[in-house]
Amino acid sequence: MLGRLWLLARGQVRVRVTGASLPRFLNLCAFHGLTLRHMKRTAWNEMYATMSVADFRALPRYMGRTGCRVHIVRRRGAPFTAARLRPRYALWGGFLLLALTCWLLCTRVWAIETDIAPALSEAEVMRQLDDLGVHIGARIRSIDARNIRWKILQMQPNMTFFALNIRGNSVSIQADGALPPDEKLDQDAVVKVVAERDGVVKSVRALDGQAVVQAGDAVQTGDTLISGLVPPTREEGEYHLAHARGEVEAYTLRTAASARALTTQEKRYTGKVRRQYALILGNKRLNLYIGSGITGATCDKIIETKTLRLSDSVVFPVSLVVQTYVFYEGEPAEQTVDEVRVEMISRALGGIAADMDGMITDHSETLAAENGAAVLRMTAHAVEQIGAEAVDDSEIPAPAPEEQAKSQTDPP
Repeated sequence: MLGRLWLLARGQVRVRVTGASLPRFLNLCAFHGLTLRHMKRTAWNEMYATMSVADFRALPRYMGRTGCRVHIVRRRGAPFTAARLRPRYALWGGFLLLALTCWLLCTRVWAIETDIAPALSEAEVMRQLDDLGVHIGARIRSIDARNIRWKILQMQPNMTFFALNIRGNSVSIQADGALPPDEKLDQDAVVKVVAERDGVVKSVRALDGQAVVQAGDAVQTGDTLISGLVPPTREEGEYHLAHARGEVEAYTLRTAASARALTTQEKRYTGKVRRQYALILGNKRLNLYIGSGITGATCDKIIETKTLRLSDSVVFPVSLVVQTYVFYEGEPAEQTVDEVRVEMISRALGGIAADMDGMITDHSETLAAENGAAVLRMTAHAVEQIGAEAVDDSEIPAPAPEEQAKSQTDPP
């Protein structure tokens, strides 16, 4: 197979040899190393053979001694194909353009896929990556993934994980992060635990500090639950200040109110559909329609992007954007209070539960139609943690006069 490809690359000719001295012609070719292949004798004075272009060009130096004549019957191989295509400048230009396109596809980034956690700003991360050289059209060899990872982690203190992978001419970016922690008071500061909400204390667990309430006590917002001023625990002990910590569970009462219109608009599709097309070449967008879009109409807008690609890792910098507008008309629809009851109660309970550190134990509600709307008023009983840290301005009390006199009379 490889030998045949090599012969075609050098070029071959099929020749017709005529003359009365064919044996002499064959002996002369063998003597001078001219190779004949696929020989076929068709008459006593005629034969066909295949030989390379180089041997055919050397043949005229020896033909005068044989008395034979050689005619070319067929030409095959790369030299003859190139000679036929040489005047076709458009074809060669196309080959050059194809080679340039392949080079650009293999050496540049033409697709960026991102998976960035909601805790991080995707726009900010992509802007910083653009400053570091990761963008559409960037040279693949200029992207140092390890160095970029180190720098982006320095720029994003809340980022906990970052990965940049290059596959073909596409880049995949994965980043994860956590929301900044709530600001906490200094661990060495004098802190007390106060009530965030009104309630009745269910249980108190003081990890540090002195509990000043007990189960069954009613507290209001801002009342001290665990004090940072700790009394002495033995007869001759002294007061000391601490960073109070602990959990205080209480029975609380929460309320919620919401309203929802009973007359809504439902979509009735008219069957009218309109499509707009746009081309994205690299970072440039070319709209194939007039204007900026469809305004002043009730319609659903569906955007579909089709990217030209050879495989998952080899992507062309060409995308077709199809914007489909499906038109509809709004029709009024009437609902009753009973039809919206379950949804409104579920949303109200979800809103209360999302704003508390505990659980709802019971709830009651009223739902009535008022002025064309369903109005919900809910009361929820809950058990939740109501303690929150706050600065404690307590001071260590001065000792009584008799204690001071006793301490002065005691022998050293």
